[in-house]
This record gives sequence, structure tokens and C-alpha cells, in this order.
Amino acid sequence: MWFWRKQPMLKGYISDLDLLRLRDFEQSPEARSANALAEKKKYDVIMLLRDNAQAEQVSKQIWEDL
Repeated sequence: MWFWRKQPMLKGYISDLDLLRLRDFEQSPEARSANALAEKKKYDVIMLLRDNAQAEQVSKQIWEDL
């Protein structure tokens, strides 16, 4: 026997209460594992280096030999 829904089922729905609980859990210290903390530190360094990059000066000595 087949049952057909008249309206499509919302598969990705998250209630407002669940969103509040998830946000509170994500901000709690026990939510982060050692690997998650290490990965966050790694990407913080990458973003710092990316955002504060300084171009290297090309020396003229390289071109003098040609």
C-alpha cells in the first residue's frame, strides 16, 4: 500500500527551540574537542597570514645577471 503526502515533507527543518539549544551548546566549552580546537587555531593562523600579507620586494640583483 502506497501512502502519498499531499505536501512535501520538510526534511531540513530545525525548530526555533532546537536552534537555540544548538547555539547554546556550540558556545559551551565542552562542545569543542581537542581536534576542533587545534583546527580552529590552525585556521586562525592561516587567516591572520592571509589578511596581513605583505608583498616581498624584488631585488634588482636578480635582473642584473641577465
